[in-house]
Parts: sequence; C-alpha cells; structure tokens
Amino acid sequence: MFARFGAAVGLIALCALSIFRVRHTPAPVAATAPDTVFSAERALRHVEQIAERPHPMGTADHDRVRDYILAQLTALGLRAQVQRATAIGTRYQEAGRVQNILAWLPGSDAKGKAVLLMVHYDGVGAGPAASDDGAGCAALLETLRALRARRQPLAHDVIALFTDGEEAGLLGAAAFVREHPWAKDVAIVLNFDARGTSGRSYMFETGPGNEDAVSALRAAHDVTAGSVFTTVYRALPNDTDLSELAVLGLPAMNFAFVDGVERYHTGRDDVAHLNPGSLQHHGLQMLALTKTLANGQLPRPKTGDAVFFDLPLIGMVIYPTWLALPLAIVALVFTVIVVAPMPRGIFPGVVATVLAVAIAGVLARFVNLGGAARWSGVYAAALALVVLAINAVIYSFAKRRWPELHAGVLVVWLIFSLATSAVAPGASYLFTWPLLFALVAARSRNPIAEWVAAAVTLILLAGLAFSIAAVMLGVAGMGAIALATLTSLIAWLLAPILGQVAGNARWSGAGWIAGAAVAMALIGVVTVKQSADHPIRSALVYAMNADSNDAWLGAFDGSDAWTRLAVGGATTGPEWTWRLATSPARLMGRSAPHAVLDAPTASFIRDTTINGARRVVLRVTAPRGATAVVMHASGAPVLTASIDGRVVDTTRYRRHTAVWTMEYWAVPDSGVVVALSIPLGQHIDFDAAAWRPGLPVIPGIMIPARPLDVVPSQSGDVSIAYRRARF
Repeated sequence: MFARFGAAVGLIALCALSIFRVRHTPAPVAATAPDTVFSAERALRHVEQIAERPHPMGTADHDRVRDYILAQLTALGLRAQVQRATAIGTRYQEAGRVQNILAWLPGSDAKGKAVLLMVHYDGVGAGPAASDDGAGCAALLETLRALRARRQPLAHDVIALFTDGEEAGLLGAAAFVREHPWAKDVAIVLNFDARGTSGRSYMFETGPGNEDAVSALRAAHDVTAGSVFTTVYRALPNDTDLSELAVLGLPAMNFAFVDGVERYHTGRDDVAHLNPGSLQHHGLQMLALTKTLANGQLPRPKTGDAVFFDLPLIGMVIYPTWLALPLAIVALVFTVIVVAPMPRGIFPGVVATVLAVAIAGVLARFVNLGGAARWSGVYAAALALVVLAINAVIYSFAKRRWPELHAGVLVVWLIFSLATSAVAPGASYLFTWPLLFALVAARSRNPIAEWVAAAVTLILLAGLAFSIAAVMLGVAGMGAIALATLTSLIAWLLAPILGQVAGNARWSGAGWIAGAAVAMALIGVVTVKQSADHPIRSALVYAMNADSNDAWLGAFDGSDAWTRLAVGGATTGPEWTWRLATSPARLMGRSAPHAVLDAPTASFIRDTTINGARRVVLRVTAPRGATAVVMHASGAPVLTASIDGRVVDTTRYRRHTAVWTMEYWAVPDSGVVVALSIPLGQHIDFDAAAWRPGLPVIPGIMIPARPLDVVPSQSGDVSIAYRRARF
C-alpha cells in the first residue's frame, strides 16, 4: 500500500514539476539592483508610460509613444532616428505611413556586423498594449541601459529597432528590410513580442540553419525552447515582424510569452495584468543573448537546423537534425531486442494502444469549452483524467488477455519516433528519448530505470501537453485533441508504473480516476468564471454609406449577450458593408439612423496606357481622425499595383482575394497615390472605407455601458465611412 501511494505521489510530482517548468516566471528584480543587471521594476516604469492609453497607428497617442521612446534613447546617450516611409506589407494586403525608431549602440569593432534587437511600439485600438508590445519596448530600453552601464563596450554593434505598424500588417519591419541602409549590416535578429499578458517567454521560432543560433541560448540559462515549437510554427499561418525579415535569410530567434491569451488584444492588456515576471524573463534572455552574440563571431557560422530542447539541471540539449533518424534507428534496434522475447504481445499491444489513442482523440474532438473555461488548467486536468480513466479500462481489459501487452506499446512509440525523425525531425525528440529510456527500463526491469524513464517522459511531455491546451490553443478543438492524445500515449508508455499504482484495483482504478475527473470539473464550475480578469471580447461597428446616407450598427463578431443587446439586431448588413474590411467579414446588426461622418475621397490623377494595359492613378484621402482606409477595386482584374510609387509584391501573401484589396494606415494629409493597371477598355469600381476609433452620437440610440467582464477587443469600437467611385 505504501509503495503504491509513493508511486502515485511520484508521478503527480513529476507532472507538477513539468507544468511548473513551463509556467513559472523568474522573480522580478528590484530597481535597486546593480546598473548592469536587468530589472523588471525599472522596465515597468517604461510600460506605465507606453501603455497609458491605446496607441494604434494614425493616432495622437501613437506619436506620444514615439516621442517617449525617442526621449529615452536620447537620455541614454544614443543617437536615435526615425525612419519615415510608405511601407507595403508582403504577407497581407496592408500598407501605411510608418515611423520606425532606430538606435545604434557601437561596439569596439567599427567595421563589423551587428546584432538586431527588434520590438514593435504600435498597438491595437482596443487596449493600451502593455504586453503586446509595451513589455518588449520596455525590455529593450532597459537592456540598452544595462549595456550602456558596462565598463567595456561590446565587440560588435547592436541595432535597436522599434518597428511601427506590426499590428497593421508587419509594416515597419517591411519598410526596414526594403529601404533602410542598416538592414545590410545585420548579422542576427532577436525579436520579442507577446500573445498574452503572462507566462514564460518562449523561444518559439528561428531563422534558417538554427543550430548555431540556438547554441547561444545556453548563455541565458533559464530558457524555455524546443525545436517542436519551431517545427509547428513554420507550418502555421501566423506571423510576427520576423516574417518580414525572413527575406534576409539571417539567423534569428523569436520570443514571446503567451499565457493570459484571453486578454490579448483587449482593453485588459494593461499594466495591472502584465506579469512582471514575464517582463523579467524577456529581459534576462534579451540581455544575456545580446552580450553573448555581440561578443562572439559575426557573421555567425553557417549551420543546418537542430533538434533542441531544455531540461532541468542540464539546460539546453542541442544536436543536428540529421542525427534524429540515426537515433530513431538505434531505438528500432533496441525495440527489436526488447520485444523479440514477447512476440504474442506485439499485435494486441499495437491495436490496444492505437485504439485507446484514437478514442481519446475522438472524444476530445467534441470538447469545445468557451470563455474562461477554455483557458483553464482545471478543465485541462479534468480532460486529462477522463482520458486516463478510458485508457485504464482499455488497458485492464487487454492486459488480462495479453500479459505481454507492453511490447506493442513500444512498437507504437517506435513508429512515432521513426515517422517524426523522417518527416519532422524537430519534433522527434518528444518520442525518441522517452522511448529509448523506456526500452532500457523494459530490458532491465529495474525500478530505478523505470522511474528515470518516467521522469524523462513526463518532464518532456506533461508540461507541453498542458501548455498546448491551457495556454496556446485552449481546451477545445486541436488543443483538446493534442492534450488527449499525448496523455494517452504517455499513459501507455508508463503503464508498468501506473500498474503499480493501480495494484489489484478493478479496471486499473478507472472508477477512482473518473471520480477525480468529475471532482476537478466541479471545481472548475465553481471557480472558473467570466470576470474582469477573464473577459468576453466585443467590438461594435457603426458604418455609414456617404453615397446613400444608409447606415448600419452591428458587429463583425456579435456572439455575446452584451453585443446583441447593444446592437439590437442580427441581420446581415447590405452589400456595401461587405467591403468595409480587407478580410471577408459580414457585419451583423441592424439599420441605424444617419450620423454625421466625413468620408474618404478618391480623385482621378491620370489615365495612361503602359505595356498594353490601362494604368489608372488615383489619390485617396482620409478624413481627419481616421486611422486607416480600406480600399477595394472591382469590375476588372488588377494586373499590377503600386502605392506611393512602390510596387505591391503579392508573391508572399498569406491569402489572395478575388478583388484587389488594400488597407492603408496613417494616411498623410496629402493622401496616398494608388496606381492600378487593368486590361484596356475596362473600368473599375473603387470602394474606400475610412476607419476611426470610437462610435459617433447616433440619434435615437443609446449604447449600454459594458459590464466589467466585457471588454473592447482588436480595433475596439469603430466608426466607418464608406464611399464608391467609378473610373
């Protein structure tokens, strides 16, 4: 009995340690720390200024933040400059007039290459952007201060780049790459961002040939990084500023904290909800890596990609991806040796394991928690316990008939090891290393070896499974499926120890595990609620057609009760409201009284024939107070386009649209010049929609105040004035 209890405690402790590792943030360092040390308390003073109010492009507060950062750089004795340019995004249909802030920290090698530290200082319209990316800006200012406090300069230069327009479509990064002369001096890039308000700062993306770059992570000591993140992220349709710098083909690393994602891009991304420990983790890595890289060899040696992951006490484990398959082949040889004496257990074990994993995945497919429950660790634990209970039943049933069942389990893990090593070597360590240790334990039948195998498996996988569900994707959809399948695979690999815990319990203790799952779910029902800290997202839209005086009050996403109450209807808006945004979005709401809104204009400049096509040149202006103008050209195919004389490159677009679309941010008073080439003899209908923050006074309509648990998100409440012209 004591042995069973001890084994249970041991497994729980290993799971807790694994989860703790991926969620624990370092303690914030006080402002009284030595000048050469990164202090989150000092950095928070910058966040307080930057995140005083929302500051998207095209607003006065955006310029206030720009001036604050410039003043801080000047106070550090650095020569700062502003790159003003028309930026054309290469990932999305976005453009704008950006104001990048740059500073150069000289090293002792005046002719060498430089380390680029990159953050963005713009934010979304809904919130003050304390985390995304006020924390990055503050970390960079504090890092520069700590570097300036050193007695000896770094060997190589450091470029500090505070990009503009990241939220608008990575615009500042695109302008830096395309036009700034310093881009050619960069040897390696470190980008810092956020997709939440808390948690550890993950290193989740790299540039090409990352083996050398990730070796520098050893200098930061306390890191959370894994090549599985890089492997998955490269396959996702997600971007940060680093996506625009990818065209330089430089080594790079991307960092972000992602916990508290329910506050991401909302009014709750404020100083009160920013975890100072997350800011400290940002800064610790930024300062340590900058010193290591700027004092090392630049340009960096060219290498291939690596398999890498971090372990407690050991730190970073790094080896080239070509080694993944040989390691899997070693596992293959060991597997043959181990399972050969147990041939009767191979097929039943494979079938039982695959069946259990499949059932767990299918069950999780129907888990679709919403609101605060989606991001709750309590509900993630409840789902994991349900999966364990199901696996216990299947394991108990199969074990009675085929005692050598574990042979088939090892074969299933071998298949995963070989498959990932061949197709996605960056993820192979998740299966190869637990399998190798499990094979040693199965061969030796030594309790110490079994516990070492359990430790390796749970340290690598338990925290990852928890993070995927409760932090990155939520306990719904793919997040729930990933949690369920990983939990099932872990349970079967650790079946010898779990069998010790279950003892002679009926169905291997499935009833007790199910009871624990129910208890955990009840705890979630009682404790996990929507609140000011776990808010519901909302954003209202008032749209006015200047050509007809038709108006509409609604929302692009109006699923919550408050939005339905505020809008007072759920009808799809008229056809002209479909052209208010760059992405396909239907405005749901109701017709509303006309409010006075100035509309954008599109005026004809010239019409010429070039290379057998009609080239129509227009000047688009925005009304005062507008932050952006969304443009659509329909009626004829747009063959080529340019904005302010810069060619629009669509070859790297994430998404192509049936009609030509572009959103231009921070339109200057003189307007933006748009040139479109279309086939001869055809015309275009040109739609322009000017976005501005806030709602106007709408005659006869009173918008109710938002409850504390409902907050503006993304652009926040906006007014849009629409107009169409034909050319």
